[in-house]
Amino acid sequence: MWLLLWMLYVCLILASGLYHTNFVAHSHWEFVKWIPPAEEIGTFGFWLDLAVNILLYLPFALLYLQRSATVTRALVVKVMLLGLFLSCTVELYQLYSHNRRAALSDILCNVTGTWAGVVIRKKWWRA
Repeated sequence: MWLLLWMLYVCLILASGLYHTNFVAHSHWEFVKWIPPAEEIGTFGFWLDLAVNILLYLPFALLYLQRSATVTRALVVKVMLLGLFLSCTVELYQLYSHNRRAALSDILCNVTGTWAGVVIRKKWWRA
């Protein structure tokens, strides 16, 4: 059951990242936000976006790790790599969109959310 819930959650992540995109056949590397602009960092929207990206991937790790009675190092590495892969996939898709912008901060927040899910599962949420 946990695997099915996890797969449904992955579909939710994909839908949220691909929703309202205008996919085109060429990339937009010039619009990638490698480093957020200083004027953007001071806005509420910027911090809300960071929080949403972290919170979006927290259940991703929790649901994946809930399948197993014990959380091994190999399982942690696997879920972290899966979170990184999924995040990079969504951002790469957004690179080919006119109305979405790929951002390195999104990937970092998604991986942080995955890590937070691992920590919560290991310390507070027992099977």
